[in-house]
Amino acid sequence: MMHIELDANAKKWIQSKGKPVSVKMIQVNACCAPPVQELMTHLGKPKDLHNYEEFNIDNLAIFVEKHLLRNEKLIMKLSGVGIFKMISAKCS
Repeated sequence: MMHIELDANAKKWIQSKGKPVSVKMIQVNACCAPPVQELMTHLGKPKDLHNYEEFNIDNLAIFVEKHLLRNEKLIMKLSGVGIFKMISAKCS
């Protein structure tokens, strides 16, 4: 089972928004370089719930794409400043 690590600042920020967080993998293709895969987070439930697993951490809903569950740990932190704050995620 995946372990989700969420720092205190991220918890406070998510609670202040009053919405769940969704985590998914995106792939960026470039003409001259190999494709790059990155985790992307956004506030709100995913549109396609059957491709996600829901986790409840300290009364916060975190939706994670099912294919990411093979990773052992998901680390989520608050990054950015002011109105540009967001949750960043990385698997380990």
